[in-house]
Amino acid sequence: MIGGATEARYPAGVSAEQRCPSCGALVSADAEWCGQCFTPVRLADRSTDAPARPRAAVGLGERAGVSGTRGGIDVDEGRAAWTCPTCETRNPIEASACAACGTPFGHLLAEPGQRPEIEPRTAALWSALLPGLGHWMLGLRGDAIARFAVFGWSFGALLILTVSRLGKGLGATIPLFVLFAASTVAVWVTSVVDAYRAASGERPLVTSRVLLWASAAVILLSMVLASFVTLPAARG
Repeated sequence: MIGGATEARYPAGVSAEQRCPSCGALVSADAEWCGQCFTPVRLADRSTDAPARPRAAVGLGERAGVSGTRGGIDVDEGRAAWTCPTCETRNPIEASACAACGTPFGHLLAEPGQRPEIEPRTAALWSALLPGLGHWMLGLRGDAIARFAVFGWSFGALLILTVSRLGKGLGATIPLFVLFAASTVAVWVTSVVDAYRAASGERPLVTSRVLLWASAAVILLSMVLASFVTLPAARG
């Protein structure tokens, strides 16, 4: 007791002036992130009573080596959020998994993994045999599965349509045939190019998130064409 007032006690390396600028929690002298809300912090100048000020966010993906440098935590307008290292979707900090692809938040903090080293040309050749195979050989399993699924669906639909029209001609199914053929070729070409870029350490032209949204658009368009073009023509 000093002068009737109780002396405040804090853990070693922590003082009353060293607080998170977002939630006000105490932070240690060497802390880079608030342990309560994950806000990046920079301690205030100890010679003044100014509160701690926010500093530029540091991508955890770069520090941890998770999926290149795409994942990380940042603060926008006082609210913390994390970017998925797999599909680059921005999620609220309280989310335990990515809302788009289901990647757990913990993947941001995972230890670096050694990916297979494959020549860019070899990765491209793998994807030329089967879209997504080059990504699989590079250890990019999420991207590989997305490309397997989209290519399998578009190519499968094209194959079924072609077989069902053998000896009859395409007729009113031509718009659907063009749509499925175009999507199949697009997935094949982008997979080859992106496998080459991934093996070269470059960012993809088409991310798995964009690819999945594009596949949803193709499905919707095929339903529209079937309902308003193909079926009316077949009935007529």
